[in-house]
Amino acid sequence: MIESFRVLVYKQHSDLVLLDDLTGLTSLSYSSALHGGYHLCEVTVPMRLGNAWLYLQREGQKGRHFMHLEVREGAFLRWEGRIMECGVTWGTSMQGLKLTAMGYWSSMRDQRITTVNYSSGSHTVDSIIKAMLTDKCPDISSDQANVDAVAGAVNLTLDVDKYAQDHIIQALAPLGDTSDNQYYFSVYDNRVPFYKARSDQDDDVEWEIPLTSIRTGAVTQGAQHLRNGADAYDGTTRTAAGTDADSRTLYPSRDQVVSVPTGTTAARALDARDRFISERQSPQQKSRFVVNGPVFRRKAHSTEPGGRSAIRAGQVVKIIDLIPGGAASPVLDNLRTFFVVQAKYDASRDEVAIIPDRPPSTLETLLARTGIETTR
Repeated sequence: MIESFRVLVYKQHSDLVLLDDLTGLTSLSYSSALHGGYHLCEVTVPMRLGNAWLYLQREGQKGRHFMHLEVREGAFLRWEGRIMECGVTWGTSMQGLKLTAMGYWSSMRDQRITTVNYSSGSHTVDSIIKAMLTDKCPDISSDQANVDAVAGAVNLTLDVDKYAQDHIIQALAPLGDTSDNQYYFSVYDNRVPFYKARSDQDDDVEWEIPLTSIRTGAVTQGAQHLRNGADAYDGTTRTAAGTDADSRTLYPSRDQVVSVPTGTTAARALDARDRFISERQSPQQKSRFVVNGPVFRRKAHSTEPGGRSAIRAGQVVKIIDLIPGGAASPVLDNLRTFFVVQAKYDASRDEVAIIPDRPPSTLETLLARTGIETTR
């Protein structure tokens, strides 16, 4: 319930001087998504106008923009990010403050690549990500232990001063690795960056949800994006074509050219081609469901209490009523067991909307949904 939440506003993340402890919230929603991590938070709270004005830039005085914001449920952190928009509202019966904050992934658009060029030599995706985070993303933690090693060298040619870090993630993530894994970038608690392969095993299930807990839901499968053949093209060179024989016994032959960054090594271009086919060889499923009933957290994953408000992108959920008898360890099948790519919790309704589509959402797409300028 919304009464159990507090919103804390600090001077900055590196010097946690508490400015405001906001309670009595009238509305609160926060979301997570991949790529990205903690995504968007919107909160409205009653406040006297004299105090609310402090959040706005006025008469040469700094407001609360870019200050550190945390959402806490009791003692547990549920969301954190930077304040990006402040608004003051008033009427005959209410004066209040409305805040919009974005997770620290958004700081990847603060600065452009200037001196980094990986067009020659032997580099890996993780080494490029670590270097640009160190050089250009001071708001993201220097703890890079969760940026996993990615097998396979890659060359990346970029025009100096043209691209921000989120674009680099978009260019590199589709390459996957030498085992056709899909990778996602995220920034969660304590601004720590993650770059990890998608979990595909039942052992990674974090949440179990009964059908009776789902208020609304929809599952559709479409074949318009099905592809069982592909080759990769870096603007100069095309790889040999790859196919999936099993898919072609069931469906018509459908192929596509996969774009990879200029300068991508031949081996990594083949990896990108094969990963693309593995993602597209079957009809693509789109799903969305809203959960407002009990959910159950597997003890092996966390001793932290928490229900719907704690579900976030990057976790795996299972609809327990749909698991067939005898399936002791099912892998992700998009019908019963899902990898969450977006989750939005509404504290006023105490419900979470989950989008478990497997194909990745890009940072650029997420920024577009929030109205942030994406022109380069």
